[in-house]
Amino acid sequence: MGLFDFLKPDEFVDDVKNLRIDEYLSMGKDVFVFDFDNTLGFWRTAEVREDFRPVLEYLKSKSGQVFIVSNGRPRKLKDLDGFNVVWRAGKPFSRKLRKIFEDFNPSRVVLIGDQIFTDVVTGKRLGFYTVKVKPLSNREFFGTRILRVFEKILFMCWKGR
Repeated sequence: MGLFDFLKPDEFVDDVKNLRIDEYLSMGKDVFVFDFDNTLGFWRTAEVREDFRPVLEYLKSKSGQVFIVSNGRPRKLKDLDGFNVVWRAGKPFSRKLRKIFEDFNPSRVVLIGDQIFTDVVTGKRLGFYTVKVKPLSNREFFGTRILRVFEKILFMCWKGR
């Protein structure tokens, strides 16, 4: 497996609403790790997009464990009681996340995020199934905008294969 293959997510979807949740559950995947900024909500906000809330509630109703993980500063997410939230996660080289998920069988975990170099790399390093969603906005951290250039190069490489 080459480096480009290691960086490639297991699946691409447009957004959280397009996740194949029932299929994941039938495969024994019952732990869902969502990036927050530009995946569930806009960068630097404290609200999950209203149309994504039913996805989280559905997972909860199916006994799925939901983690919301962000490299961002702590904030109080509105109306999200009962979900595990991890701020300043340190993706992709996160001892914090490795510790949190050490007791989970990696085959049970799906990581969903909008960035290859933080979210997907974290999921791959931990042995999770990875899903790349399109970012909700192009408003984001300066460093992320730089990494988007390299993401575009990767997409061209994968498309050429």
